[in-house]
Amino acid sequence: MSIDNQDVVIAGGSISGLLCARELAQNNHAVTVLEEHDEIGIPEKCDGLISVNALSSLGVIPNKRTIQNKILGARFFSPSGKLIDVDSSNLDIVVLNRKKFDNELYENAIHEGAIVEKSTRYISSNSHNSHITVNSSRHQYNCKYFVDAMGVSSLMKKQKFGVLQAAKYIIKANWFNSNKVDLYFNQLLSPGFFTWVIPINESLAKVGIAGYGINSFSNLDYFLKDKKHTIIKKIACPIIVSGPVDQFIDNHNICVGDSAAQTKPTTAGGIFSGGLAGLFAGQSINQSLLSNTNLLSIYEKRWRDIFGSDFNSSRRFRKIFDNLDNKHL
Repeated sequence: MSIDNQDVVIAGGSISGLLCARELAQNNHAVTVLEEHDEIGIPEKCDGLISVNALSSLGVIPNKRTIQNKILGARFFSPSGKLIDVDSSNLDIVVLNRKKFDNELYENAIHEGAIVEKSTRYISSNSHNSHITVNSSRHQYNCKYFVDAMGVSSLMKKQKFGVLQAAKYIIKANWFNSNKVDLYFNQLLSPGFFTWVIPINESLAKVGIAGYGINSFSNLDYFLKDKKHTIIKKIACPIIVSGPVDQFIDNHNICVGDSAAQTKPTTAGGIFSGGLAGLFAGQSINQSLLSNTNLLSIYEKRWRDIFGSDFNSSRRFRKIFDNLDNKHL
């Protein structure tokens, strides 16, 4: 097996991994991304709900084909059917086609000079005094820094809690509001979480469910049984509600995005928080490489300064929510 020398190897062509790669390649560092699938953005698991302002903070301006819809509000349904309608038209929230969005990030990283090896599976990494050896299904790499952006599969090797099995369908129907997200709360159907409906347009929507200890596909079918619909696509998509791992850095090894559980404990949303982690990680690795000094702690501090308080509050709210029954919802 050939040995390839790189400044940085990133395992996982996720949002976090690709933004990290873009940042490093912009600064003329040799960076390779290992992506196990033969296509970027496959399988599409995240629903792609984010504000335009958050995208701008990531240095991303998605093209019109990537934006599927604009969201003007949200409707919250209690177990008894009571409705709270919230206007969010001032927040400029959009629904992204995640496959197209991820491919935009891939093209940006490639344009800056990053190498992305598709159909290449990460196998292992070993730290030495002067370098890290990374083994993949195709090559062996020697690098100075290694970034784990492999997502929930990597996280579950570190912790067994805080991951809910979720199911999502793309459906064709006409019973939802085309510009509002619907959230249905029912501790019997989706214990500890909720059922969501995110419109793509007037006739298509992303409908999903998650919860503790449930058969997510069976429960999603139950939710839809009295609602006329046609299923276009079925997706299994585990979500993370634990809050971030205790540390993101181990010497010259870094975890970002879902690998670090950088998703909001209340909603499991992570495009912005995970994307910013990739950006900050790339910037701190760049500083480390230029100064020949390990400055990775800057990444973790910057991320926790922005998200730490909010995520801790979300985690406390989740503990309260988990103990509520339908009567108190």
